[in-house]
Amino acid sequence: METVTIISHLTPEEWKMSWEDKVVEDTRENMRLYQQSSCYWGHFTNDRDFTLCHHKEFEVKSMSLALYFNGHLEPDEKGSRITGRFVKKMSVNLFLAMGAVLCLTAMLSAAVKADLEVLLVSTVLFVILFLCYLAKPKKGQRKILQQLERISFDGAFHNPDRKVKAEPIKKKRTMREKAMIFSSNEDT
Repeated sequence: METVTIISHLTPEEWKMSWEDKVVEDTRENMRLYQQSSCYWGHFTNDRDFTLCHHKEFEVKSMSLALYFNGHLEPDEKGSRITGRFVKKMSVNLFLAMGAVLCLTAMLSAAVKADLEVLLVSTVLFVILFLCYLAKPKKGQRKILQQLERISFDGAFHNPDRKVKAEPIKKKRTMREKAMIFSSNEDT
């Protein structure tokens, strides 16, 4: 598989802050949050290694056929270097391998019995399973790469000493204050 490398101007700490802003953490608590929306979810397995995936709305994670990006974050003279590969979930590969084994078994038994219909059907299914195993959807790769670029080249996280503007706290008005505002508008 092809290795992907991204050089970011963000330091690894800034990159992680950008990550936290743009990726839903893959935890049990957040599962309901991202279950009903299209989003990017992932997690860090240790300080430097992470997994990122695009989740489609109402897709069940355990039955997903989506690609995963397994990456590694390391410091670089320009900021940080992100390297990784696109992989499929192990359960998907296991499912495709078991299907291929069953198809091969059906092909062999059909060849022995000279049953051309079963041989043809099992051969076509075997080819489909093999192509699914080899396929890495370009659209899925492109989406994940675009999200990695958004994380890696976000200028808002470049200066860790920046002063964050606090939004003014909106005070809830009581019904009396609302009535006073309406009555003062009517007088004018």
